[in-house]
Amino acid sequence: MINQTITYNNSRIILSHERKKKAVIDIYPKHHLLTYIREGVLKVKQGKEVQMFTKGEFVLLKKYTQVTITKTWENGGVKFSSFVFSFQEDLVQEAFAQLHFETPQKNKVPIENVIGISANPILKQFISSLQLFFEEGIPMDNQLARLKTSEALIGMIKSDDTLAYQLQNYAVKSKADLHHYMKFHYLENKKLIEFARESGRSISTFKKDFQALYHITPAKWLKKKRLEHAHKLLTTTHRKPSDIYLECGFEDLAHFSKSFKAQYKVNPSQIVTL
Repeated sequence: MINQTITYNNSRIILSHERKKKAVIDIYPKHHLLTYIREGVLKVKQGKEVQMFTKGEFVLLKKYTQVTITKTWENGGVKFSSFVFSFQEDLVQEAFAQLHFETPQKNKVPIENVIGISANPILKQFISSLQLFFEEGIPMDNQLARLKTSEALIGMIKSDDTLAYQLQNYAVKSKADLHHYMKFHYLENKKLIEFARESGRSISTFKKDFQALYHITPAKWLKKKRLEHAHKLLTTTHRKPSDIYLECGFEDLAHFSKSFKAQYKVNPSQIVTL
């Protein structure tokens, strides 16, 4: 797997994302995602519905949408390759503001969380403009990354009134389903205020909602769940504590070992793989 990632203001662009092994991944994204498929096939399953997108298409996925994605290929292909743009509501708001655009009323059009977009002339030109960065090796800085993401959004808004109407929904701030959000992101090592912000809440509302849902403080729940995950890895794989503590959300091995022993009454190094 090859990634070139540019991060800006809690958003990012992943250039030349490639996989030579097929992958099936459950996600609950904390950003809106716009994917351009360079090669291969992207399957997106939401509930019982499965949508398939192919080379040259864009896929827009609204944040806080639980889906299963399959990155694969067909008909003699050998890899999956894409660009992925992640962004928040503010960038969509800015794109509409720059255009002074008012979308038509489409009361009978249902709001969609997964949208396939064919590459029209405007979007084709946008993709061509990225050639310098993924083929010529010219670096992209944070400011330019934000500009290119805005360019993609403006291209979508200008190209299709129905798509512009859908994008208005992506400009409205919302709150995540807290259970789903924590299920998919609890292993990430970050402060509670970041969990709160990413779930669409203030820190006080996050703590209140968390207590109502789990009847325990966020800090205690996070430690317990991370240690349970660590215990599962140690008992079902041949990996060592030093191999797993970071991916389990701990900053250092000593703290991990002390916490593990407090919960399981045994040092993690003494766990025997089943």
